[in-house]
Amino acid sequence: MKKMAYRFVLSFLILIAVVPAINLGLKILRHQSNTITWNKAALYSLDFALPWISNIFYQAGISLAPDQVVIGKDDWLYLGDRYANELSVTRTGASPQDIVAVQKIGIATKAWADWMHGHGVQAFKIMLFPTKQTIYPEFLPAWVKPATHSAADTLLSNTAPGVYVDTRAAVKAAKEHFSVPLYYKTDSHWNSLAAWIAFAAFTKELNRVEAGMQFFAAEDAEVAAVNERIAGDLANFLGMTAILHDKDVYIKVLGTTQFDQLQIPTEQYDFNSGKLLASEGNPQIATPRLAMLIKSKKALNQKRVLWLHDSYGVAVTPYMAATFSETLHLHYDATTPELLADLVQRFKPDFVFISVVERQARMDWFSNLPPKH
Repeated sequence: MKKMAYRFVLSFLILIAVVPAINLGLKILRHQSNTITWNKAALYSLDFALPWISNIFYQAGISLAPDQVVIGKDDWLYLGDRYANELSVTRTGASPQDIVAVQKIGIATKAWADWMHGHGVQAFKIMLFPTKQTIYPEFLPAWVKPATHSAADTLLSNTAPGVYVDTRAAVKAAKEHFSVPLYYKTDSHWNSLAAWIAFAAFTKELNRVEAGMQFFAAEDAEVAAVNERIAGDLANFLGMTAILHDKDVYIKVLGTTQFDQLQIPTEQYDFNSGKLLASEGNPQIATPRLAMLIKSKKALNQKRVLWLHDSYGVAVTPYMAATFSETLHLHYDATTPELLADLVQRFKPDFVFISVVERQARMDWFSNLPPKH
């Protein structure tokens, strides 16, 4: 017993002696010696060992950050309950609190649809995008059994018909058609192919009520390349971005010629100041917190769109720009009812779209009513 105690004390003393030296050495090797701090938190940080420690547990299917990420089958990672109670909602479906929330959302979306119509908007639509576990439930951990009736199903059953466009079925069908994955294994987001399928499903539905417009069809796109990429946000939660890898899918959309119709010139402007921010091709654009206007003269339709979205909309931005000549977009949670009303009145859009991934679709923001004045 004494020998074990001595070994423990000796190991502990070696550890507290070695860890500061490693941290200081890494700072010097990275040419960060001028940023060396002498506080205990920095000197005794074990961040340098996190990838290796995490990898040991990862191989056993154990997450060091289970509230942020859980480890599924075949190296698939999924968000944990820190984000909208992701796993619990997947397992149980809508809670009693969710049911109350979606009833309020149903009232609010109907009120906004009426408000938009009264202010000259031709169509007000909400795109519902599927989460990873909706499309790939088979790779979830064995203890996560998705509910038969999902929280998103409950939401749609409590909203007025014609406002929401559910893209889940289209993406599920595409999963059986394509041999490449539609979501990243190590990230909480989908790739450009899944975004294309969902957007094509949305515009197909829009075409039912807005005849005479041009839209791409899902079959217009083909997979152009599948390349290796660094691991995504879920791997980062585990400190394993340097260890895990992922695949990125690139698509092209060909018209009557061999020209890729997504590769059109666009210009991005700060909406409030009118300042030109960029004018390089038709890239994916991170979700802005301030209103950004994308102009694309060679788009299929000379229409104005006000589009509120979350990070799932990033992969959709090139498709939106190729379809509509002017797209004013920003993150929905950076808006208020008053700001949304102000943007509608200033921009005078033909269409107002909101896109949301299903785990965020029940958040309080969607129960906000239009301003009274």
